[in-house]
Amino acid sequence: MMVRKLLTLSVQVVLLATLGFAQGVATGDLHVTVRDPKGGVVTNASVIARDETKALERSTNENTDGQYRILLLPPGTYTVTVTAPGFAKSTVTGVGITVGTMAEIPVSLPVAGTEEVINVSSAAELVETQRTSSTDTIDQRRIDNLPINGRNYINFALTDSQVVRDNAPSIGAAPTSGLNMSGQRARSNLVNVDGADATDNSTNGVRSTVSQEAVQEFQIITNGYAPEYGRASGGVVNIITRSGSNDFHGDVYGYLRNRNFQAVNPFSTVPDPAYTRVQAGTAFGGPIKKDKTFYYFSYEVTRRHETGFSSVGAPNGTFGMVNFDASPVFGAPAGSGFNIHATPQQAAYFQQTLPAALAQLGAISPALAAGYGQEAALYAAFVGGSSGIALNGSYPASFAALEGTLIPVPGDGSNPLTQFPTSCNVAAPNFLCHGLPSTFLDWLRKAATIPFSRGPVFIRCGWITTSATTTG
Repeated sequence: MMVRKLLTLSVQVVLLATLGFAQGVATGDLHVTVRDPKGGVVTNASVIARDETKALERSTNENTDGQYRILLLPPGTYTVTVTAPGFAKSTVTGVGITVGTMAEIPVSLPVAGTEEVINVSSAAELVETQRTSSTDTIDQRRIDNLPINGRNYINFALTDSQVVRDNAPSIGAAPTSGLNMSGQRARSNLVNVDGADATDNSTNGVRSTVSQEAVQEFQIITNGYAPEYGRASGGVVNIITRSGSNDFHGDVYGYLRNRNFQAVNPFSTVPDPAYTRVQAGTAFGGPIKKDKTFYYFSYEVTRRHETGFSSVGAPNGTFGMVNFDASPVFGAPAGSGFNIHATPQQAAYFQQTLPAALAQLGAISPALAAGYGQEAALYAAFVGGSSGIALNGSYPASFAALEGTLIPVPGDGSNPLTQFPTSCNVAAPNFLCHGLPSTFLDWLRKAATIPFSRGPVFIRCGWITTSATTTG
């Protein structure tokens, strides 16, 4: 029984520590300085911060020399109300709390003989005097209105002059954030989503995040970040997702590119390349129980149908190889049809160097010249077979006359002219002669039409249990 209690206590401690870390990374703080008309601090005030869209309310009456702190506020727009005995109530509207920020609001309470309400529109100070980190917040207005290619919202961070695009490829099983901060590579950054670590610990790649439509804001920290942002030698990206509110809201969107109404890529090797790209989705959120429980759903799909093109193999898809008659190398008269592709250096060897070498060796020993000629013929079969497989998926048709001699016959009955020369050789028993893989033959027949589809789904559900009093 004692062991069970200790285990339960340990799990609770770890859970609370994890939740505390996530809250600290995905929230902001509010500092309110309350003074009287003469500039003196007011130490008996009550400060309330309320998010009207969710009915979330936090309050405090504890202070240090008139400075009141409400910590761990979810990002949003708040109304701050300050009351104190003998003073009029002051209301500060439109106070924006963004991720990782420390909003500082000065409030001056006038003395009131009768109850009155003073509405003060104020914004947080742009310079946070109590923090040394260098940060920039990409808010929802910029995410919704700035143009972007591919709806990769992380690229909005490039609007910060201290962030540049990382030139290293970010494709593959472990893509990076694609951002270069403080001169460090993209795999040196830390990416958080709602306070949870979204970075693969083994490769420092970024796990799949969410659709742009589900992002409320994100923060870029380039240097001087707090200890809770460990494991980052470059920078930190804090992503905050949208949540539902008391009002239902949503949208449906779609973006289309099609070859019928867009310019042809100037590097395309065909006049009308296949190109269709569709990005579409929907996002909506609202209340499950008003003032208590909310939901937000987002789905986005990306579909591409494109034709790849390249200049690899130029000119004319021969990779610079030349076609020449190798019939004399195989002991046949010139023009017998043993034409193979080879590099210019190989062709020069077979047509010029080899005949001269055979003549010199023949003068010394006919047997020595014959042996060297057999080795040259085997080499020619290897060159012709390799180039034929690479260019056409098969040896030259004339090589059928070489089956059983220079070209081995596979024991499994596969075609001797469709083998990889490097794995199917003359030496018996030729265990690796099993023909070309079907995947290799399929690629030779394809016209480089590449389909691609992906669709991230995001669902968030949040709830408010009760109004909380936060002190600091």
